[in-house]
Amino acid sequence: MRVRLVAPPWVKAELTEEAAEAVNIIGDDLWKEASIRFSAERENKLRAGKSAPKGMQRYLNEVLVEKFIDNGWEGDAGYFFKDKTWVRVTFRHQMSLGSDILDALKVCKIEGMKLAIIMAANKRALDIISPNDANAIVSFEKLENEIMSLNGAIDIPLIIGELTPLTSASDDINQELKKVRPRDITLPG
Repeated sequence: MRVRLVAPPWVKAELTEEAAEAVNIIGDDLWKEASIRFSAERENKLRAGKSAPKGMQRYLNEVLVEKFIDNGWEGDAGYFFKDKTWVRVTFRHQMSLGSDILDALKVCKIEGMKLAIIMAANKRALDIISPNDANAIVSFEKLENEIMSLNGAIDIPLIIGELTPLTSASDDINQELKKVRPRDITLPG
């Protein structure tokens, strides 16, 4: 995925080497690998007559963990750190945004991180990643609004990142990703 970093007005910190490495890790076929895994599992489940996955978050998180760990980072579940850089990549419900900001505050103030980065996909990407839940997931737009509203309230070295799909899988997988994936409907018995 492509990462666009944005520094809030209070941030004077420079990017660490690890921050640049994190951007490269995320840009290294993350979207392609997650798309392939999602599409393969979806196809297998549909063929077997089972409920197919509707969202890609699980696959993006799996690939993120593998890539960060393979590059010497510690962490999992979207939280990673190396040396004095902490990175949070979120595809979670928007209600978690406050806890992500508190976690960034804690790692900077208590654990001495030189830089904290919180990244989220933009709304357009979320419409592909999880079409049924896109409005409920932390988007970059929601993240940016919340962080900018904290100007004057916090002073940690925090940068935010916007994620957008960069690499693509094959045309057939891209077409599958863009298909409507309707909600499961439960009818009262």
